Amino acid sequence: MTRAVLALLVLAAAGPAWAQDTTITIRPARRGAAERLALRQLPRDVVDDVLRLFNAESTIRLTGSTRIPAARGIDGDLAILGGPVVVGGRVSGALVVVNGDVIFESSAVVGGPVLVVGGTIQGADRASIQGEIRAYRDPLRYRRQGDHLVFAQEHAFQPPRWIEQYGWGEDQANQAGILLALAGTYNRIEGLPILFGPRADLRVADQVRFQADATAIFRTSDISFDSNDIGYRARAEFVLGSLKSNLGIGLRGFDAVAPVEPWPLKDFEVGWASFLFHRDYRDYYRRHGGSVYATLRLSPDLSFTAEGRDERESSLDARTPWTLFRTAETWRLNPTVTDGMYRSAIGSIHLDSRNDRGAPSAGWFVTGEYELGQGRDITGDLGPIACFAFPCVAPALADGKLDYQRIAFDIRRYLRLSPSGRLNLRLAGGGWVGGEPLPLQRRLSLGYPDPLPGYGFRQFSCDGSELAGEPALCDRAVVAQAEFRTHLGFDFGPKWASDWGDNGDEHYEPFHVSGPDLVLFADAGRAWSVSRGGSAGPDIIPADRLPSLSTFRTDLGLGLDFGPLGFYLAKPLDQAIRTVTFTVRMGRRF
Repeated sequence: MTRAVLALLVLAAAGPAWAQDTTITIRPARRGAAERLALRQLPRDVVDDVLRLFNAESTIRLTGSTRIPAARGIDGDLAILGGPVVVGGRVSGALVVVNGDVIFESSAVVGGPVLVVGGTIQGADRASIQGEIRAYRDPLRYRRQGDHLVFAQEHAFQPPRWIEQYGWGEDQANQAGILLALAGTYNRIEGLPILFGPRADLRVADQVRFQADATAIFRTSDISFDSNDIGYRARAEFVLGSLKSNLGIGLRGFDAVAPVEPWPLKDFEVGWASFLFHRDYRDYYRRHGGSVYATLRLSPDLSFTAEGRDERESSLDARTPWTLFRTAETWRLNPTVTDGMYRSAIGSIHLDSRNDRGAPSAGWFVTGEYELGQGRDITGDLGPIACFAFPCVAPALADGKLDYQRIAFDIRRYLRLSPSGRLNLRLAGGGWVGGEPLPLQRRLSLGYPDPLPGYGFRQFSCDGSELAGEPALCDRAVVAQAEFRTHLGFDFGPKWASDWGDNGDEHYEPFHVSGPDLVLFADAGRAWSVSRGGSAGPDIIPADRLPSLSTFRTDLGLGLDFGPLGFYLAKPLDQAIRTVTFTVRMGRRF
């Protein structure tokens, strides 16, 4: 069976595309001053390496299109600003290229390391390069000081004409403005949720900053301005320390819509599938409450967070937001959750050493979370496998209380095998680890469109597919993914990265086509419930055991990734399933 899932074939719908993942900040400044929008930056250690090599007195510096013929050579370190650069001869030292592409001919010899930022490398496998090879697509933001380069944190852009500039003056140490952004992604509950409100980043003392925002959330699915159409987010945080390492202590308040399973797909993929094709692959519930938290940032790559929450979580009904196609269809029912008041203590870790957020070729990405939760005033049920006989549907808990423990993790490793070959690995999942059953909004499932694209939507959901809305009902899930990709050739489009989100973690570049990459991938996963009392069944396993590897569901696939869009075929390694699934993804699979 063929399923076209996330095809972004209607980029001509530029208005909705802009709104899907865009953040605009209006900062008061002198009238006529350019609005500064933050772009994706290189890792600071890479910036330091580039500047150190480029600005060294012994470095030979060139600018623009450069060719070193096979019969020529350069003694010492060479730095080139711009490009393209073709190397057929000899460079006895290091080679640094800033914001340009490099092509090595078979006769090229480099006696030191090669470092390229804002460009790509071709032909390194046929050249003789003695040192380490590093390449980063993100450009270096710089300004000139004589013959030297100086790092510029931001790049100035002229603001859209409709943004009014106010004459409040400029102060780089203190920034304040009005935030206009998305509160999430297009979905069948909110339509397009829009954030609007003030935020500030103020220096109150040496190495002490105060950051705050208070924004309203306008849900556009059905505009009636009642309590279901307007939410809010508010935050206040003191940051103690430098920009690279610090301690943040803060408070949050919120009345927001949250996804039940946010990890399988990226936000913008879910949003485009909903907006274009009337297919929302997530479920949602309402969170209303507050939290106190502390975040220790040891470096730009590594942070630890401890948070205490007190909130009400409640079910929501699907509404009728507009879509471009299939407008006559009704939305999939949004399943109910375990309604009630929840207090929880959460510890988490975030490590991101990838050399590129959108197209990494090296580094680690690790997230982990542990939650110790306590529910009270529980009024919702716990699903069909939470009681002592199977199957059954448990009523609301008799005492209205619920204590549970859960974990979640996502571990990714990116390896460069050759100048064009990449191996990407992922292990993700989590679930129940102690206490009473998980509330429905913490349950898990596996299937199409990710991370097991060869199977049906939530095909492994512990009988959730048999209920209205096809909810995720499993207590635990784990999945392993591996892909090998190699670049096949052409690359066109601007080298800048559009900022399509306000979290800085995932970026989508619709106007830069780099590829295609040939992608070979394999996935293996398992979702199951924990045995309680007399429960029994093929997907019910004792709490102290893990399922055998022979029970894991697997698929193999082949695809072409053009940058903005990737086209993939997947086939389950199950002889009883003969279908091949077609999937269109936006950006990398992971």
